Amino acid sequence: MNEAWIGPVVAHLGRGLLVTLWISLLSVVVATVVGIAVGSLATSPKPALRAVVRGYVTLFRGIPSLLILLCVFFALPQIGLATGPLTASVIGLGLWGSANIAEAARGALFSISPHQGEAARALGMSARATLRDVLLPQAARRFLPPYIGQLTVLIHASALTSVVGVSDILGSARQMIERLAYMGPDSHAILIYGMVLAVFFAICYPLTLLADYAERRLRV
Repeated sequence: MNEAWIGPVVAHLGRGLLVTLWISLLSVVVATVVGIAVGSLATSPKPALRAVVRGYVTLFRGIPSLLILLCVFFALPQIGLATGPLTASVIGLGLWGSANIAEAARGALFSISPHQGEAARALGMSARATLRDVLLPQAARRFLPPYIGQLTVLIHASALTSVVGVSDILGSARQMIERLAYMGPDSHAILIYGMVLAVFFAICYPLTLLADYAERRLRV
């Protein structure tokens, strides 16, 4: 059995894995910053601002991540923002992920008894100080488990970036399968996609265990 194909495939998948990890990291940063900010605004005393937050979360949670990715990739150049596949992927996944994280943050904040916020206001604390010093420290414990779960979902979604031309690990796998199919009788598709599956499992399964542990450990 000729195994000369294994080395080049593993090397190419390794380069694709670095791209996947980089996109996942940047998407997580964008989604976390935007998501927590949007979720925190859900506690605003201003009805108009709360309505904007609800609209943002409903919009991006109601659209498939792949469609958001494609819209960002094709729409931004139309308004004069020339972005490459990687930048468009980070923006698209970041927007989609931020809506899910915002919902997790909103749920964590609203799980805190409203009497605590009322007590803080009665003591003369501003709305911002109440959020920062009273609500957020308590909500963080309830926010962490679903947040870790959302990180896993974002990493899964990074596999979609190959659709817009990103050479991530899935795109790299497809490239090698096509190359092997052209050069010989066997594309080794099952084995190559099996490698990709194993990599995603190795990355995401520990996060799943961590989310379960955090839920048990931080249950309040």
